[in-house]
Amino acid sequence: MEDESQPLPENKDGQAISGLEGYQFTFGVSAPSSSDDSFIEPDPQAESTWTFDSSSLTDSVMDFPRQFGRTYHAYKEGSYAFPNDEVEQERLALQDCAFTRAMGDKLYFAPLDEHPPTRILDIATGTGDWAIAMGDCFPNAIVTATDLSPIQPEVVPTNVEFYVEDSSEPWNYSETFDYIHTKTTGGCWESYETQIAQQAFETLAPGGWFESQECDSVPHCDDSTLKPDSALATWFQEFLNAGEEAKRPHSEGCKLKSIYERVGFVDVHERKFKVPLNGWAKDQDLKEIGRLMEMNMQMGLSAFSLAPFNRVYGRTPEEIEVSLVEVRRDVSDPSIHAYLPIFVVWGRKPFPGEQ
Repeated sequence: MEDESQPLPENKDGQAISGLEGYQFTFGVSAPSSSDDSFIEPDPQAESTWTFDSSSLTDSVMDFPRQFGRTYHAYKEGSYAFPNDEVEQERLALQDCAFTRAMGDKLYFAPLDEHPPTRILDIATGTGDWAIAMGDCFPNAIVTATDLSPIQPEVVPTNVEFYVEDSSEPWNYSETFDYIHTKTTGGCWESYETQIAQQAFETLAPGGWFESQECDSVPHCDDSTLKPDSALATWFQEFLNAGEEAKRPHSEGCKLKSIYERVGFVDVHERKFKVPLNGWAKDQDLKEIGRLMEMNMQMGLSAFSLAPFNRVYGRTPEEIEVSLVEVRRDVSDPSIHAYLPIFVVWGRKPFPGEQ
């Protein structure tokens, strides 16, 4: 289902405001029977399902540093703020399931079936699930996937290759690609436009497609049940601000379409999807997606907060965990009808001489 979400506001200098101050939390409510199905009807009998509890590489690449009781990537240590341990890998699988279901179980939206790609590149692949699925979907293609952490499975389709790379640096591939992809990469780069979109444009073969499936970490609400001064809204504001301070923004999704067009892509398309933060929705599919998202948030809140809030705000791990108690309650409160938007954008590199 599509969403008419608003982009982040700008200050007097034309720069996006990094937090939620000034952000329009409440949007015009569409009738439940509206043709575009833009309104998610809440379930008055929704209940929380979360139980609260306040208690082949070089050795250097595999020697993951430990902090806050978690492990982090060793290659380019510190450039990515979130863990890479088994708990985080389980959370990533849960998140990927929620987002994929929200997108109608589609792996891609670009018209790849018309001209199946022979070379695919997945940037910041994480656990590699998407790359592996694409390898199965396109057995005649070579799927190359990169990440800072070597946390992908060892047994994969023969046409899938994983590499430890820093994609923010210049790409030096000997061949071009037919399709390049990113998914849920918030906090990975200083500039999605110059470090990723521009390099994707240069690395694609003419006629090749670039696709971004990105979630904005800006909570939305259509009925005012998410209060701007709530623990959940405050946490998101601090999370966004911490990303801006660290030059790793989390709110690039709403800007993707304009980024594509500035870089030079043609046939640029955009789809938007809503992901409820818990099982508050009446629709059974959205309710299940929300429950997955609730588990994802509850599993990830500590990981999302510890390193960024410690580095940017100077808070101790104990202070951070205490501050998350009320946030966890809000995440699982079905009376708060909050959701996150997913922006899916895809565009084609023009052929020579094409306008």
